[in-house]
Amino acid sequence: MQRLRNYDLVIWDWNGTLLDDTEMCYRIANEMLVERGMSPLPQLEDYRSIFTFPVIDYYRRMGYTFETEPFEDISRQFVSVYAERFPACPLQTCAEEALCAVLETGARQVLLSATGQDKLDDQVRHFGLNRYFDRVIGGSNNLAHGKADYAVDFLNESGVSPARALFVGDTDHDFEIASSIGCASALLVSGHQTKEHLASLGATLIESLCEVPGLL
Repeated sequence: MQRLRNYDLVIWDWNGTLLDDTEMCYRIANEMLVERGMSPLPQLEDYRSIFTFPVIDYYRRMGYTFETEPFEDISRQFVSVYAERFPACPLQTCAEEALCAVLETGARQVLLSATGQDKLDDQVRHFGLNRYFDRVIGGSNNLAHGKADYAVDFLNESGVSPARALFVGDTDHDFEIASSIGCASALLVSGHQTKEHLASLGATLIESLCEVPGLL
């Protein structure tokens, strides 16, 4: 007999949540700063303390003014370097185990990311994770816009009530998306933002993805 669940759908964020790419993003950000004669971020925690959405505000916190170079060009450089280095990124600890455990409960799973759809499809295939997801939903661009809209569209199509969905992410933006559409959320503290900041949101925090199946 299938056990009762609190949630019928898990919506997974990708970057920083299932994919452990925080340190790589920090290193690329520093290389780009040094290339422009700007001061690098001293420690990984400095990166995590300023990372925010919209992404343009994160670049401003690093010191970019966009007076001589538009945000779009800077963002495209980052995306290009990231794509080259992506194969070296690991999954977060317990990522595939958690996906498998959720699947075994009978709950549905969807991957939601602002990463462009083609790139996201390639990245998910790289790890062989497609079998866990009902849908892999990427963005129409790489400038980190529109995740809330994509989430709402999927919920409407799937017929799953937002109250029966759990959004697993790693940033305040993920928390805001979940809250805006009526989903519960759980935030991984080892992603792109600091545990202290995430705790200030009043969100459910998890130290490891191993904890996700237990929330169902």
